[in-house]
Amino acid sequence: MGQLLRQPMRSSSIPPSRGILLRRRLAVVVALAVLVGTTDSRAADWELDVDARVLTANGAKPFIDGGLGTTRFGSDQSGLRLGRARFAISQNLGEVWTLHLDASSWGDRDKTPVGLTEGYLQFRPYPVSGYRLRVKAGAFYPPVSLENRSPGWESPYTLSYSAINSWLGEEIRTIGLETQLDWLGTRTGHGFDLGVTGGVFGWNDPAGVAVASGGFTLTDRQTLLGGRVGQPGVAPLFAAVPFREIDGRAGAYAGLEARYLDRVVLRFLRYDNNADPAARDPVTHVIAWNTRFNSAGLRVEGHNGWTAIVQWLDGNTYIEPHRAALNWPFKASFALLSKRVGHHLLSVRYDRFQVDSETGAGGSDGAQRGHAWTAAYVYQSGPRWRYTLEWLRVVSDSYNREDLGAASLAAESQLQLAIRFALGPLAQ
Repeated sequence: MGQLLRQPMRSSSIPPSRGILLRRRLAVVVALAVLVGTTDSRAADWELDVDARVLTANGAKPFIDGGLGTTRFGSDQSGLRLGRARFAISQNLGEVWTLHLDASSWGDRDKTPVGLTEGYLQFRPYPVSGYRLRVKAGAFYPPVSLENRSPGWESPYTLSYSAINSWLGEEIRTIGLETQLDWLGTRTGHGFDLGVTGGVFGWNDPAGVAVASGGFTLTDRQTLLGGRVGQPGVAPLFAAVPFREIDGRAGAYAGLEARYLDRVVLRFLRYDNNADPAARDPVTHVIAWNTRFNSAGLRVEGHNGWTAIVQWLDGNTYIEPHRAALNWPFKASFALLSKRVGHHLLSVRYDRFQVDSETGAGGSDGAQRGHAWTAAYVYQSGPRWRYTLEWLRVVSDSYNREDLGAASLAAESQLQLAIRFALGPLAQ
């Protein structure tokens, strides 16, 4: 059964030549430059930041290096590392249109050393009669996370994201269109606002392969558009590419959000990539994973600097290779408590996560159980410098470790000191 699970993730495609890829990237850059240059709007807002890490880790190799570690860095990566190098630009095109691009490098073994994590065009007209409309087109995150609310889809509370948001960063991206309509009750004498969101997307058919094969992780690495998870020829991920269209069918999501005085946020979302679980790419032979989930979360911010977040996600991913029905239900949840005092922020988070295996043959490929504790201290001395000290400990039991010849139960830890420097108007 392990071989059956791994087979759909192999790729036999021949990549385009470097020259073709370079010409395509140059064409995109030139087109964007022309677009920005022809507008008479004000100058673009931008941000350049570099995050350097000094760390010590005790754990297996992470998924990007072909391992099954649950943290971003493994034992052989202790020392000085690049956390993230990021450049973002937002250009107003008139009064109601905005172009946003967010590019990053993680300094690891991805096939794309530098690339976009998000890139979209947004239409946001002025509110009318207490209603506000927003439309986004391009590549961006669906509105699930209540934790990752900082620029670059980062968390202001910790370095490592929760298991829920780590998985979203690995495998989930909206490449399509999203519309949000808000009723602004706070502008008409009420104490709350309501919003409804809907999205239609493609190019996310392989989403689910990482959680079924590698399980949940706790990391701050986001897969680049065109990037991969895992390494070529290395089980169990075999360099899976999550952002790919296979069956020609569109996925969709819908969500509701309620805000009370901008201090309490309640959010629900239903997501379904609508992939055909029996479809294969005719060239690469990569299979489509039918992945769907429900999520719910609550964030409460007090007047005295306290913030509390609880979030829950429950779903499953399903494939039918060679007419064999393989299903992996998964769920994760976390609770975070944070306290701000001036320039200082203290946060603690507890995660629980699990992946079940329903292969129809009594196997347990991909089954995982785990929990994690995260504690972080952030000191923001000003808009340019930020210092973060984080301790993370993950205890998990994974069948795939045993299947690859290692002990199934692992206790992994990571201690990081991050120093971040930022430039640009968006960093002010």
